[in-house]
Amino acid sequence: MAPKEERLVVLDADVSRTSRTRRFRNAFPSRFYDLGVAEQNMFGVAAGLAATGRIPVAVTFAVFASMRAAEPIRTSICYPNLNVKIIGGYAGLSNGKDGATHQSLEDMAIMRSFANLTVLAPSDAILTRKMIRAAVAHPGPVYMRLEYEESPVIYPEAFEFTIGRGCVVRAGSHGTVVSYGLALARVLAAADLLSAEGLEVEVLDMPTIKPLDEGLLFESARKTGVVLTVEEHSIIGGLGSAVSECLLEAGLAPRFRRLGIRDVFTESGNPDALRDKYGVGKNAIVRAIRDLLMGGHQ
Repeated sequence: MAPKEERLVVLDADVSRTSRTRRFRNAFPSRFYDLGVAEQNMFGVAAGLAATGRIPVAVTFAVFASMRAAEPIRTSICYPNLNVKIIGGYAGLSNGKDGATHQSLEDMAIMRSFANLTVLAPSDAILTRKMIRAAVAHPGPVYMRLEYEESPVIYPEAFEFTIGRGCVVRAGSHGTVVSYGLALARVLAAADLLSAEGLEVEVLDMPTIKPLDEGLLFESARKTGVVLTVEEHSIIGGLGSAVSECLLEAGLAPRFRRLGIRDVFTESGNPDALRDKYGVGKNAIVRAIRDLLMGGHQ
């Protein structure tokens, strides 16, 4: 985008190797700013650049963007509705090795509570590329949650991403599973296993957590009568909370369950092993769907 959009600048909090922003630095050194491990200052600088007409993309780990820099983002960016794009990387359990201090399991709850802030999360590489273009074109602050990990491609190159719109990635009538991010691939794998048992679930990807695609959610919930949310985030305040709030306000009462990290701090380890331990791995998704479809509760 940079050759065509001269206002675009990139800020990094000393994570350019992990975030790959050094590729931008190498191509456009005069438009790249490494602010060091000083996230609060970085977002203050981003606000200043946006106030002069630039389009800053500020990159750090999701846990530091959403917590260490929460107040500058809220007050210096969201309150004046400045055109800053916030990239929170290594979200969820994708940063397995660094443990609870670096695993961001609360960022969606925090970020979706800020007025004026659009909240996005891609589920594969194709959607990531299309989403960042949409985010830069969007006239206002955006938080984009990324998980740094190898993942399968789900969307075709021809897919058109629109902020605020979800997607049916698998049709079904027995139940609805709503997810986002890299968890979506595990949901689809679980749906394949359940299909062999004759259980066909509808899988919705919600790459925009705020504003949520309520129309798509309501249509699927009315059709199936069963809704499960799956996310690599605390069950408090994330997608599960957003979906349940929307359903209740609309007067819909499907059988409902949230699958996420329950009230614990996680630990260091292999990301997939941690997902199994904390109940968000593929097998846990299969069990939750099966139990919910059979009318169980946990």
